[in-house]
Amino acid sequence: MKPIPLIATTAFVLAIASDTVSAQTAGATHEGFLRPPVFLLMPGALTTCVISCEAGSSRTDFNARFQTVIPTSSSWLSFVAGAQWGWASASAHGPIIFFGGIIPIVPLNNATNGWLTISFDPLGAAAGPGGKGTNLVAEGAAVANIGAKLMPNRPVLRSLGAYFLVDQQLTNVPTDANGRKDHWNPTLIYGLALQIAP
Repeated sequence: MKPIPLIATTAFVLAIASDTVSAQTAGATHEGFLRPPVFLLMPGALTTCVISCEAGSSRTDFNARFQTVIPTSSSWLSFVAGAQWGWASASAHGPIIFFGGIIPIVPLNNATNGWLTISFDPLGAAAGPGGKGTNLVAEGAAVANIGAKLMPNRPVLRSLGAYFLVDQQLTNVPTDANGRKDHWNPTLIYGLALQIAP
């Protein structure tokens, strides 16, 4: 098995095992390690070549993103899986699926009094046909919790947030114009997030 699927499978099995052991030791009233999933609609934009590409090669396209977050009993870990697609333009990126973990920076998030959520997200990402398999991606994420702070009594809008993601591919690193591997050429993903279920 390749490294990325192996890591993802191992993490999933450990999460299930932890949940089973916790449930057996705590009895029927224990909620378990995994919490119910949260489904998010995240329309926005995706920008490539913002740092080290040749001048004029930066590109921004609409990005339709759907994400499922599975919280855990730990404030330091959640699991995530989803898909995104630049379907508004024929030359934009095709479907991409992603999965992995969300590791919130809890002290920093507490310092913002709930206005901002910052996390480090180790992810696996795979494109459709023509892609280079599953790649490891390091993601830095920041979410401004606009709805929770400004509209807490409005059922639909209280989950509204503005997100900004910096994604750096760590495996199958693309090369620059001189044929050298470009290890610092992140993709920026940003927009609005709205919880659609439950």
